[in-house]
Order: sequence, then structure tokens, then C-alpha cells
Amino acid sequence: MRANENIERWDSSHEKARELRLELWGTPREARTMAMPLRQANTRREAMDCLWEIASGNPLTSLSGLSARLPRRSIGKIVSNAAVNASFCPEAHYLAAANIDRLFANAVEPWEFELNPNPNKENAGLKARRYLYAPMQYEGKIVAAKITVKEYTDADLLNKLYSIEAIDVDIRA
Repeated sequence: MRANENIERWDSSHEKARELRLELWGTPREARTMAMPLRQANTRREAMDCLWEIASGNPLTSLSGLSARLPRRSIGKIVSNAAVNASFCPEAHYLAAANIDRLFANAVEPWEFELNPNPNKENAGLKARRYLYAPMQYEGKIVAAKITVKEYTDADLLNKLYSIEAIDVDIRA
């Protein structure tokens, strides 16, 4: 379920994250509970071990009702150098990756974004790139975890968890 009828620019997902408030997830107390990680991971190896375990429990469903799978082929990409560098710090990224199932279960999709028009982007067969946000406790504050899901035009293909980023946005009430 998408809360906003307006389609946002494809490259505005980080800026939109600054608008997130704890109330999107219920009361501040409920949101803080949701933000607590189930697992700890401080390294790529620890995060990968968690991801392998999570991938066996497919599919996952978000708080907003979107279903997606975590393909085993995506695990290396989720903890790659490029993915880690997209987050504000490696430790926050590994924590988010290790808890992707919990974060996705608590994720909401407050905005809809257009597809990146760059011809170098692999948009063939894509209906949408969907960006979901979840609260994650990190070093005493609640930051935003952004999860990207690829939704395909072929209804027989399940949505795919594509990436996760820890965004340095302090979500407050």
C-alpha cells in the first residue's frame, strides 16, 4: 500500500528520508521497540552469515504489505564495498544487513518513486524500484534503514530485495 499518490523523483529517496517521523510506525514507544536489532554484526562475514540464514526463510512481508524474497545471489551484493559505502558507516550497514528481515517486516513505503531514466540502469522488465524505510537503533539513536525492492512487470516473478542502506537520518517523534 502506498501512502502518497504523487510520484517522487527517482533520486530523491535520501532527501525524503529526512521527513520520516516515528509516528509512521505507531507510538514512539512502539517504533523504538521495532528499531531494536535482533542480531549483531560488525563485519562483512558476520552480516553474510546472518543473510544466508535469512534467505532460507523467503518470502518476507513488509509492514506496508509488500512481499519480497532475498535471493541467495544478492547476498554478496548487499555486503559489497559499493553497498557498504552507500551507508553512512560500515558498522551501521552490517547491522542493517544482518537484520534485513526484521527491518523489512517493519518497513513502510510512504512515497512512490519514478524509475531512474538513465539508460545505463537495468530497467528492462522492471515495473518499479520501491523504497521502503524502517527504524533502526544505532549508537543510541534511531536511524533510517532504506530497503530497495525490485518489482517486475512479469507477475510470475517475485519481488526481489535488492539493497539496504543505513541513512544518517535521526528519526524523531
